[in-house]
Amino acid sequence: MKYLDVVIEASEAKVERDTDKRWWRRFKVRILASPAGDMTPDQAVLVQCDEKDLQTQLRALDRRELDRDALTSLGRLLGLLLLPPAQDNLGIGVRELFSRSLDLAGHENANLRMQLRLPPELSSVPWEYLYLDRVGTTDGMAGFLGLDPRVAIVRHEALPIPAPFPRATGDITVLVALASPLDLDPLDLNREERDLRQALSQQAGIQLKVLKDATLDEVQKALPSTRVFHFAGHGMFQQQPGDVPGTVTGAGALALDDGIVDAEVLATHLRGNQVQLVVLGGCETGRRAGAYVWGGIAPALVRFELPAVVANQYSIRDDCAIAFSRQFYCSLAGGLPIERAVSAGRIAAYSVDQNGRDWGVPVLYLRAGNGELFEGAADKEVRTAALTSVEADVNVRVKEVAAGGFLTGAKVQEFLSGKLRIEVTVAGKVYGTVIGFEAKSFGGGVASIKAEADTIGPGGSLTGAKIETFGGDR
Repeated sequence: MKYLDVVIEASEAKVERDTDKRWWRRFKVRILASPAGDMTPDQAVLVQCDEKDLQTQLRALDRRELDRDALTSLGRLLGLLLLPPAQDNLGIGVRELFSRSLDLAGHENANLRMQLRLPPELSSVPWEYLYLDRVGTTDGMAGFLGLDPRVAIVRHEALPIPAPFPRATGDITVLVALASPLDLDPLDLNREERDLRQALSQQAGIQLKVLKDATLDEVQKALPSTRVFHFAGHGMFQQQPGDVPGTVTGAGALALDDGIVDAEVLATHLRGNQVQLVVLGGCETGRRAGAYVWGGIAPALVRFELPAVVANQYSIRDDCAIAFSRQFYCSLAGGLPIERAVSAGRIAAYSVDQNGRDWGVPVLYLRAGNGELFEGAADKEVRTAALTSVEADVNVRVKEVAAGGFLTGAKVQEFLSGKLRIEVTVAGKVYGTVIGFEAKSFGGGVASIKAEADTIGPGGSLTGAKIETFGGDR
């Protein structure tokens, strides 16, 4: 699966107070590289938002107090900040280059990988909830880039070019470390284990090793031949005042049964045993302090040359975590890249709770040049079965499609395997074009498409599926 890179750079971030005593978050953003071109430092766009309003929305997001409309509103704000439209008559800006890159990726039968290069002051913002309105439509979950299977959102740090990471061969061994020390709030680790076994019990090509009440010594002994380290327990984020007044620094750590383990110690053990992927189930493991680049354990592990880390930036419901894990590991067993595995997991979590925010909780940090870390299950038939069972749900609901507007539930070059469910609903009138599913070639797998509208207005059209080549026949 091919990915084209769009590198988005933010810089000069600061929070300032104006003469009216309002606090503003300001920074510059530009496209550093993309299939459609790049922007020079002089072309970087200055963006800003009310800091108090942003923090109010983020606290509500953390507490699960945002309904779908409020979550969309936050997503639009994040979209305006990180993908601002052109601010001059030339029509060339961050948003325009991103949109052109997405189109070019479609023409090349590729996906788009958004590499976010962020200063420490912007790292704690949940950019995984970015929202871009589709032309000619209003509302709809389709605007969230985190739910678009064509787009991967990756946290990227400015590091020296890493050495190539060889793809791991054979069945994927997952070491699960469960820990709930006596001096911290108790966790129901039996449920954690049950949920993970439920997610992976039927998945051939995945070998599960579980350590209960895990200590650092036990983890170290179990690491040989392990390719994925999955931690379930307390993630800790400890803050302290920074050197600059008003700033903080911090360090992330995991609480094993025999003590707190910081990132450097853990990374030393993991990278020495050729672990390809770390999955951190602790609720705080994806967070970082505002002024310290490696304050959280997830980016710190990437710094210490772990190829990929997936961590949670907020708490996540059990049913959403199970759905995410099931599709995530199934995708890896099928040999799909880590970016696609995260996307499949997000969509699965969204399907469980379509009015919630848990689909955006996982954060992907990628040190490797690409996410092709596993060849998949050793048995070819198992790999094929895993790919076939990878499911994606696309649910698009909009109020109206205006004249000249174009709405597609899903558009791909080739659909070879897997299960795809698409539902496109227009509550009002369609004056433009609506297509539920569009593909150049449909060679295998199962697709279920439903497209409906209240009224088809003058000049409007509604098509369930548009396929150029089906099963080898045009």
